[in-house]
Amino acid sequence: MKTLQILMSTYNGAEYIREQLDSLLEQDCEKYAKASFQIQIRDDGSVDGTQDILEEYAVRYPEKLHWYQGENVGVIRSFFELLSRADAADYYAFSDQDDYWMPDKMTSAIERLETMTKEKPALYCCRPKLVDQKLQPLTSEIERPPMRPGFRNAMIENIVTGCTAVFNRVMRDMIVEELPQFTVMHDWWLYLTAVCFGEIYYDEMPHICYRQHQGNVLGTKTKRMDEWKMRLKRFRGNRGNISHQLEEFVRIFGQTEPDNENIKLAVKFLEVRKSFFARRRFLKESRIYRQRPEDDRIFHIILLLGDY
Repeated sequence: MKTLQILMSTYNGAEYIREQLDSLLEQDCEKYAKASFQIQIRDDGSVDGTQDILEEYAVRYPEKLHWYQGENVGVIRSFFELLSRADAADYYAFSDQDDYWMPDKMTSAIERLETMTKEKPALYCCRPKLVDQKLQPLTSEIERPPMRPGFRNAMIENIVTGCTAVFNRVMRDMIVEELPQFTVMHDWWLYLTAVCFGEIYYDEMPHICYRQHQGNVLGTKTKRMDEWKMRLKRFRGNRGNISHQLEEFVRIFGQTEPDNENIKLAVKFLEVRKSFFARRRFLKESRIYRQRPEDDRIFHIILLLGDY
């Protein structure tokens, strides 16, 4: 049977973490002989009793769950540290502390990954089901189109929700060989790596209840005005971050993969910042895109202004 490591970073998650841990332990991938799994947890300096709950579960499930205490370094560095310290396995999955996984989440992911490349990075992710604090479904006013993954999208937008990500060992080893000094989010780095060098599958069927509450580091809005405000805030907050992230991506992988066409495209994207006319020409020729038409139009303006 294949092996799987579920990697969770916790921080003041006492309110919801029991439900999440129970849902992880109830995954049916062992029942259907898809993969045996273990859960590795890094606490990022909680002060609300999260560690007591983790120790309780570690004692109850010593063969399944292990945790350790880390310094408060933030969610990105915490997940990358988990990935670096992970045991050898066929597959790895990221988990947040406050969601609820449907029993077939890992089975669905592994079944798909088994059909994908074995020699290159392979990433599975799915569309999350939005729920409230009590795991009741949320009705959304926002139409979310089917995702179209690709490097021309990944350069300027992330579609991978980290808590749905499952990936192979090739991808894990490639990432931890040199961790980025800067990335907007750890899941965006996964997306870039997968579509640049390997394969990605975006499952439109939800296999996770993505809890929306005031404590979310990042969340998804269900009302048009709320989401518009959030997206505008993110566009403003990410000024310079897109190019900074791509610079880091090119720095790490450009030496080993100089002939990769995606790397060449990223280099060009960074070079055209110096000239309005070069940016306008790049926009016409590159076919970079965001998933939603309105976001696409906004980013075209941002690109022409050189404010990325």
